[in-house]
Amino acid sequence: MTRPSSHLDSVLDHLPFSVDDTAAANDAFRRWSNRQHPSDERIVDLWTYCYVTRYFLSKSTRGDIQGAADADALIKRAYEKIEEKRDGVRDPGRYAHWVSVVCKNTFLNHIRKDHTSESIDAEDGPTLSAKTTAPVAEMGFVEEALVDAIRDLPDYLKEPARLYFLEDKSFEEISDEIDKPVPTVRTYKHKAVTRLKEDERLREYVDPPDL
Repeated sequence: MTRPSSHLDSVLDHLPFSVDDTAAANDAFRRWSNRQHPSDERIVDLWTYCYVTRYFLSKSTRGDIQGAADADALIKRAYEKIEEKRDGVRDPGRYAHWVSVVCKNTFLNHIRKDHTSESIDAEDGPTLSAKTTAPVAEMGFVEEALVDAIRDLPDYLKEPARLYFLEDKSFEEISDEIDKPVPTVRTYKHKAVTRLKEDERLREYVDPPDL
């Protein structure tokens, strides 16, 4: 998945519409999901790769991601997550939005893991530069809101929601931890999302129709 920006430019040349044309991307995904046609799948793959790569290259250029290796790893992680789960998207007309949220969540998870190993309240804690303050602040705001909202969920949803949203666990990992079958874990996640979306601070982070 490691690609320089020049390679992205060459891939963009093969995309039949602008990467910013989300309506066209949604239409291509709708055709693919209805007929599973190889040509439509190629268009969806191209657009998804271009969008994901541009998203993380932009973050890297602004200094929000430290190092090309991290950017490459995030591109690979987000693309593979999208490829793995996209056949479960319930509303094809929101595919582009779903991809954008997967990218955003992947980035926020990276920032959380990168910047919370030390407490910023400690005397010798890390100093946040101006270019990292914004994403870390956004991450902290979202995580704090998630913690509060998960605390208010019914007891049977709290642990699955915590593992999914705060620890980025897969359905299989959650299944093992709470000793419930994967289909039950998916149902719990759907119910948790429905409740969490009632909090406007969380709507864009828990809204993706991925499963």
